[in-house]
Amino acid sequence: MDNGRSNRRSSSEWRVTVLLISIAVISYGVTAALSAAHVDNNNHTAIDTNAKDQQQQHRRLAAIDKVDDTTTPQQTSTVSLTSKFNEKRSFLDPSWKEWGDALVQFETLVSPAELDFTISRRLPWEQDESPDKCEEILLLMPEYFARNGHGSQLNSYVLAAMMATYLGKAMLILDAPQKNTKYPNGSMFGCPVDAFKDKKEFDQFTGNNHKHLEMKEDFPMGMSRLLQHSTLLSRGCAMPACSSFTYDSWEAIRKAQREHFLNGLPPREVNCEDGDRTQRVIPLGGEEVRQFFEAQVKPMILDETKRSEAYRWIIRLGANAHEAQVFIKLTKEADIWDFVSALMARSGIIKFQPWIARDVAQFIRQTDLPLNSGYDAIHVRRGDKLETESRQEVVAYWHSQGYDRVGQFPTNYIPFRHYLRLWDSTDCDSYWNGFQTQATTPSKALKLHSNDRASSNTYSYVATDDPTTVKEEISKLPKGSDGTTIVAGCKKVKFIFAPVSEDSAFHINEGGGKVDCYVRYKRNIRAIADLMVLTKSDTFVGEFVSNWGRIIRLNRLVLNDSPLVGERKESSGKWLKKRSLDEDIEPPAFIRDFRVAFGDLISPPPGW
Repeated sequence: MDNGRSNRRSSSEWRVTVLLISIAVISYGVTAALSAAHVDNNNHTAIDTNAKDQQQQHRRLAAIDKVDDTTTPQQTSTVSLTSKFNEKRSFLDPSWKEWGDALVQFETLVSPAELDFTISRRLPWEQDESPDKCEEILLLMPEYFARNGHGSQLNSYVLAAMMATYLGKAMLILDAPQKNTKYPNGSMFGCPVDAFKDKKEFDQFTGNNHKHLEMKEDFPMGMSRLLQHSTLLSRGCAMPACSSFTYDSWEAIRKAQREHFLNGLPPREVNCEDGDRTQRVIPLGGEEVRQFFEAQVKPMILDETKRSEAYRWIIRLGANAHEAQVFIKLTKEADIWDFVSALMARSGIIKFQPWIARDVAQFIRQTDLPLNSGYDAIHVRRGDKLETESRQEVVAYWHSQGYDRVGQFPTNYIPFRHYLRLWDSTDCDSYWNGFQTQATTPSKALKLHSNDRASSNTYSYVATDDPTTVKEEISKLPKGSDGTTIVAGCKKVKFIFAPVSEDSAFHINEGGGKVDCYVRYKRNIRAIADLMVLTKSDTFVGEFVSNWGRIIRLNRLVLNDSPLVGERKESSGKWLKKRSLDEDIEPPAFIRDFRVAFGDLISPPPGW
């Protein structure tokens, strides 16, 4: 009896001991996880590298369905990709709420949990203070392109970033000082309240032009007022201190670059002496970036004999070793550009300044857009594009509708209903059949359809520079009993537009430098808000004719993490469309549901 009690007691004590150890382990794990998070000097949340890797892996392959023991590694990869991207995408990333600064959700065109925060561990110049990292510099001078719209300027920035990383150069931005720019208060992107020295003076100002108010001397100018320049590009390098060089000196060299390109010469390079080292600097504006890329850099990137250069380049752009091996095996030009685009999106190349994020967040929250559930988006660009890039597409559209002569066209634009036709109507067959089984007549089915629950509504954000006309077009479409618009025969759509603005202009470049800087800033915020909403939507309907369409496409691309890239694929996510023209080959990147309204189906290189 004593031995039995002793054994039972020993067994009980053993179980208690195991339980205590388990609790201790769990407690330690929780404590470690909590202690991993810390806040840096910019008040943005940072994550300990080990915990960060795990968080990133969970986010990128999150929501993996349960897989049985017979599933192969290849199938596991496919399942994880499919299950993540079949989920409805909301504007606000729910996983980021657990540990991230809420404002960061509005700093990038990519959901923050999809960004790769481990890049710095893989870049050699992030690991030491070697001066060699700053010996080769591409100096981007954005002032000349400031006359263009957002899309053009952002594409120019992306293209310069792609070239700088390929050439192994640090990329710095040289914004024009006030005396060298036509924009009052120093930037084509206007001036937020943060730019003014005396906020009280700003609040009490009743004049027509804020240029009369005193600005902070150290507030960013030019493009730097819009973007936080990534250290992935700058390498932390300071502006080269060429002893006798002024902004005008750099500008003179930039203007002379055109002759070099026309004569087949490489761009002019300036040697700057900095102590015991020499820095080699190439100044380029937006136009020169395009010329240099087309004439010299693009052929090098597509040269299949330069595998080692391609490997080093893609590592500098944020790829890991496995992804670099995948990249150097790509041979199709479209695959190369899509891989690079998806990688640039994941690397967070485009990141907006905190004041931009703050004011964009405030603007978006004024709309009826559901930020925590899925929505679709449509970009209808008219305006100046109707006389330039879109003209050919408009003519082709009306010819396809049976109109032979331009004078016979009902409108000088592609009607909004054409965009709506791009919504897939295959779901409507089963949708309507379900009502028909309950109804004896089509009219009864329509009544049942109109009374369907409101939760089936689709929200669609419309970004356009012609809202009055588009709203008139929508008003002529069939309506449900709850005021929604019936699209594709069954979809109940609630169209959402940005709040009405007192400023009748929609494009930041309208009016040139004569526009009040604060008015220009509000245009800037409206445009970036539209761009962000379009990019983060479930389904996007647009085109590649506009610079906006190309920027949106770049940031909707996702690297394919399957080990079968380049081989025959089994399946892909429902709303991640097959980007490759070869439907049987596993592509290097997927694109989130992007429906092309008109124009080319294949996008040009990132930033083009």
